[in-house]
Amino acid sequence: MRKDFRNVAAETEFLVGHTPSGGRVLDLGCGTGTNLRELGARGFSCVGVDQSARFIEYAQNLGGKNVDYVYDRAENFTSEHRFDLVYSIFMTLNYLPRAELRPVLRTMRDLVRPGGQIVLEFGHLLNFVEGYQQHTVAHHRGEGVLITRLARQSIIPHAGNWRNEETLLVREGDGTLSLYDNFFDQAVLTGPEVRGLLDDAGLSITAEYGGFRKEPAPGHGRGPLVIVATAREANDR
Repeated sequence: MRKDFRNVAAETEFLVGHTPSGGRVLDLGCGTGTNLRELGARGFSCVGVDQSARFIEYAQNLGGKNVDYVYDRAENFTSEHRFDLVYSIFMTLNYLPRAELRPVLRTMRDLVRPGGQIVLEFGHLLNFVEGYQQHTVAHHRGEGVLITRLARQSIIPHAGNWRNEETLLVREGDGTLSLYDNFFDQAVLTGPEVRGLLDDAGLSITAEYGGFRKEPAPGHGRGPLVIVATAREANDR
């Protein structure tokens, strides 16, 4: 399913372009480690952190050169190392309650080395508004598996959250059928709100894009907001 929602090759090239050769990389909210395996294969020293034990176990079973995985919450993660690149993409930060965003961003600031880069991908307000569909049905095919996704979107206005309710029908290659249901909330953030959060965390934005091919951030709102930032010196915060 995620292959239909993202371009891993473009993400990888973007991240490589913000990391020195052989640099140390940290992915906060790494999921199943898709990006880290690509970066590790290119010789970067990689660490992935995720709060889902299932995701971490899955990633570890897949293996990958030069990649270590840690089961932990992003804001609690510590390391004796500092990283050349710290990133969180696939709109992972939108899944956090607003109260948790500041400590996570400050953790990123503390873990990036002086002069290092931080790359963040957010879904912003207009992205949600223009992409709104109350009900969707989509089919995802690959490696003999068919996933039919039935989804309902709704807005929780007083919380500023976007709720997604999903039912997944999975047909395996041998014809076995499985049914799963899931729901998750995403914080609906405005561009100014995102920039204010970064500034409050001691981060300075150096570039903004509308995607990982460095497209301009679209004026009409459709698409993600990809931000590149650096940590300010302590006396500049």
